[in-house]
Amino acid sequence: MKQINLKFDLSRARNAEHYQFHSDILRIITLDFATEQGIETLRTPYQELFDTENTCYLRNAKLQDTPEVEAADKTRDNLFLYVSQTITTGLLCPIEATATAAKRLDYHLAPYKDAPRLTYAANTAAVTDFVDKMQQEGIKEDVATLGLTAVITQLGEANKAFNDLYSGRSAEVLARTTSDNMKSIRPKVDDAYKELASAVNALYQVNFLVTKSSDKETSIGAVIDEVNAIILQLQNTLSRAGVGPKPNFTPADKQEPSTPSGGGEEERPGEL
Repeated sequence: MKQINLKFDLSRARNAEHYQFHSDILRIITLDFATEQGIETLRTPYQELFDTENTCYLRNAKLQDTPEVEAADKTRDNLFLYVSQTITTGLLCPIEATATAAKRLDYHLAPYKDAPRLTYAANTAAVTDFVDKMQQEGIKEDVATLGLTAVITQLGEANKAFNDLYSGRSAEVLARTTSDNMKSIRPKVDDAYKELASAVNALYQVNFLVTKSSDKETSIGAVIDEVNAIILQLQNTLSRAGVGPKPNFTPADKQEPSTPSGGGEEERPGEL
C-alpha cells in the first residue's frame, strides 16, 4: 500500500529547507482535503505551529537580505535566465541541429525553470543540480551547440560565490538573532506534521483494506505521491550538500510491480 515516508529525518534540514518543506506540505494537504477526510483537527495546529516558524524564519531572512547577498543572487539569477532564454530561443532556430539540441536541453531545463523564484537555499540547490546536469556526457555537447559552455561555467561559479557569501552571512545572523526560537519551534512543527501524515496513511490503509472507494484511493493516493515527491526532493538536496544520506525510499509510482509466489491476490503494481 502507498504510505508517506515517515522515516525521513527532518532534523538534518537547514532552516530555509525546513521552512520550504512544511510550506509545500501544507500546500499539498489543503484545508479542504483535510476537512473532507475528517482530519482538519490535525491540520489546524500544524498550520498554527508553522505560522510561528514562518514568523521566526522571515525575521532571520530579512536580516540576511543585505545588498551584497541580493547582488550575488541577482548575478546568479541573470546568468540562469540567460541560459534558459537561449534554450527557448534555440527551439525556433532554422538550423536543424541547433533546434534539436535546444529541444533536448529544454527537456532537462523544465524541472529548474522556477529556480530564481525559490528561496535562497532551494535556488542554490536547484542551480547546483542544473549545472551538474549540463556538464554530463551526452548533454554538454548540446550545450556547446548552443554556445553556452562558458556561460554554464560562469553560472556554476556565480552560484558557488553566492552560497559562500550566504552561508557566511547565515552563520553571522544565527549568532545574533532569534535562532533559538527556530530551534525550539522546529521539533513541534515536525511532530504536528508526522501526526497529520500518519493520519493520511491510516485513511489510505483503511480505504484500501475495508472501504475500497476508488475516489478515496485516487484522492488520498495523489496526496501521498505528492508528499513523497517533496520528501525525495529534500533528501536529494541534503545528500548533495553533504548533510544527509542518499535517498533509500522509492515512491510507489516508481516501484516494480510485485510478483506473487503462490496463490492469493496479487499486490497492486507500484505500491508498498
